[in-house]
Amino acid sequence: MSCEWARVVELADDGVWVEAVQRSACNSCQAKNGCGQKTLADIGRPMRLWVACQSDQLQVGDDVELTLPTGGLALSALVAYGIPLLLLLASAVLFSAFGELASVLASGVGLLLGLLLARKLSQRFSNMWLPTIRQPLVTHHL
Repeated sequence: MSCEWARVVELADDGVWVEAVQRSACNSCQAKNGCGQKTLADIGRPMRLWVACQSDQLQVGDDVELTLPTGGLALSALVAYGIPLLLLLASAVLFSAFGELASVLASGVGLLLGLLLARKLSQRFSNMWLPTIRQPLVTHHL
């Protein structure tokens, strides 16, 4: 199970918007030059995410611990990127015998089919990939 701390930035009846909290270790980590977390933090746009929950116990500014099921992030990335890429390449290779134009057109169709399949699978299994609030750290920052 993957865990990450985030700060509540907006409340609603059926959930909250949270933003990822910058980890203090980013300044001392040896991988800071090659780390995506550090790069995103340097850009200045925090990652904002919707989490469905009962927001009656939370306030804007509260820190919460988010959890993702084990393998959920990797599986969702595989579906979102791997399936379209695989169908693009497979259709290009299969239709390469019919010429370059056929291969290019087939790869475009394969990419479209892969995107549609990825969308269908992500809708079907979205409950496995959604973050949940594991533990609120009630601080009520103002």
